[in-house]
Amino acid sequence: MTTLRDLPLSGLRALLAAARAGSLTRAADELGVTPGAIGHQIRQLEERLGIKLVHREGNGIALTRAAEAALPDIDRGFDALASGMRRLRFERRAETFTIAADPSFASLWLAPRLNKVRAALGRLDVRIVASVAHDAMQEEGVDLAISYRRGAAPDLASLDLFTERVIPACAPTLVHGHLRPDAAEVLDRMPLLHIDPTMGDDVYPSWRDWFAAAGRQPKAIDQGPRFGLTIVAAQAAIAGMGALLASELVLRRHLDLGHLIEIARDVPALTIKRRLVWPQHGPKARRAATVAAELAEIADIGIDGALPAVSLP
Repeated sequence: MTTLRDLPLSGLRALLAAARAGSLTRAADELGVTPGAIGHQIRQLEERLGIKLVHREGNGIALTRAAEAALPDIDRGFDALASGMRRLRFERRAETFTIAADPSFASLWLAPRLNKVRAALGRLDVRIVASVAHDAMQEEGVDLAISYRRGAAPDLASLDLFTERVIPACAPTLVHGHLRPDAAEVLDRMPLLHIDPTMGDDVYPSWRDWFAAAGRQPKAIDQGPRFGLTIVAAQAAIAGMGALLASELVLRRHLDLGHLIEIARDVPALTIKRRLVWPQHGPKARRAATVAAELAEIADIGIDGALPAVSLP
């Protein structure tokens, strides 16, 4: 009798993918491995069973009669496993309240304030994940999203959280002795650090936006290191690698501690609005609205006092 411990799941999965694709190469693409790995897993399965399962046919592969006879049962088995996993995910989602936000904002602003919305969450465990597209919220099991994205689908409700200044900042050493650190010219020859737009907030302003607002067009505007997380980019800026354009809210504690300074103040700062978005319908819609309202109330305290005054290690 075959037990769960005896089931060679990787080999069976490789066989199923190869059968569907008719090719080890296409099966490898589907599973995200190399064709050699697919072939090795199938050979191991053949050795374990003592029976031939596939043979070469031109540029592809074909199943033996034995493999063809067993394939429907294997296919149904993996469908049943997938169904079981979906059920487990559904049960887990029923016990959690999932908030999506970019990691920098989540760690610096959201996480320290979760205790203030604990009562609104009831017995649900809170789960924080990276930003997702609004149209993927239900698929990803997200109950509340915090993002910069404009617009929302008709089945989503939204609430403005606060408006943030997006400012250029750098380590004090980079402007030491500069006659006019508040002038736009201070950035003309300074290396630029970039926030990767793929981090999830598709309307986050870039250096190109800032220089356009300043009425300037310096060379090499798109050159320089790129970072997926603002908090990582801030550390690079603190180390003197260049100037960073980022949310004042996320940079606040570094500015307060003097590790970074705002520069080019003569140019009006860009602003961007952070919003709360949640599905209008569903088992947690009412709870999401309550949590959103409480977070918005907390945000009314103001940006200047938003980040906890903590010392960096």
